[in-house]
Amino acid sequence: MADVLPDVLPDGASVGRYTDREILLMLYARVDDFAKRADDHETRLRVLEAQNNRNIGLQAVTGGGSGAVAGTVVAVVLKFLGGV
Repeated sequence: MADVLPDVLPDGASVGRYTDREILLMLYARVDDFAKRADDHETRLRVLEAQNNRNIGLQAVTGGGSGAVAGTVVAVVLKFLGGV
């Protein structure tokens, strides 16, 4: 059991020195730490997803704008050449 909580127990201590209540308190502290890290992970993922969505939007606007410019250039060239 001491291998399960090596960084929670003080140096040189064994689980046999603690009461059940003390062990449960250490475990609850450990679970709270894991929960905080999971929330932090979710927050970082949300930021990365938002940044990715912004980049996709910028790429779509750039692609649409360049398509509109190219279409205009082709229309002007065809007009001068006597096409349409």
